[in-house]
Amino acid sequence: MSKLRSILLVEDDVALSTVLARHLEALGYVVLLAGTFREAVEQMAIKPALLILDLTLPDASGWDVAQWLESIAEPVPIIIISGSTPDTQHVERFHPVAFLPKPFAIGALVAAVEAQVPHPQSAFGV
Repeated sequence: MSKLRSILLVEDDVALSTVLARHLEALGYVVLLAGTFREAVEQMAIKPALLILDLTLPDASGWDVAQWLESIAEPVPIIIISGSTPDTQHVERFHPVAFLPKPFAIGALVAAVEAQVPHPQSAFGV
């Protein structure tokens, strides 16, 4: 699996994560799914190029995932997707590259992803 194309999507809404993953995979990205903090920590072993992170998880906050990442010194760009507005203190600390309030247009997510992880086909001139 290519780290350059891999995305970890941490979202506990299975329907939403499935739709988002299928769309990103159709564009050539490798998408790994996690619905909990624990699953996110396990999936980080693959060292993805990007983290798409919901702030509300069943076993922790999305910010707890960001804090865990910070503690192991693995800088990964983070796109926040959430139905709630993130507090300024967390935004200043973790510097997400984008915030998409739910509901958001899939095109907005694709644009945010491509700004961080170039479209896989662009590397081949397609």
